[in-house]
Amino acid sequence: MAIELPEYTDGILRIYRIRNDDTKDFPEEYLEDMKMEVWFREISVFDKVKYEFDQGGKEVTMKLRIPQFKGIDSRCVCLIDGRQHLVYNATNVKDKYGFPETELTLVRPEGEWKICDKE
Repeated sequence: MAIELPEYTDGILRIYRIRNDDTKDFPEEYLEDMKMEVWFREISVFDKVKYEFDQGGKEVTMKLRIPQFKGIDSRCVCLIDGRQHLVYNATNVKDKYGFPETELTLVRPEGEWKICDKE
């Protein structure tokens, strides 16, 4: 039995973390670049999932898999082709051959965040 390595050839995403700036009169959220670009594989979003999210007022924009990365969660945003996608859920799974992957459910954010380069 030949084991196939997972292929991540559908695109590249850049990962940002949502941070709070409390130094101003009104706290603001901004995106901090995690300096990570990751290849991904897009997977199907089933109608049932889309329907359930629509009922909750969320629009699923993509579902994808990346090589396992435990540093991503619902306080992260993925930038794909110039568009921001909020990470709704990140689940660590194994493919059918046992390779560890992270499955991301991305939703349309309510607004866009400003990207700050904190160096």
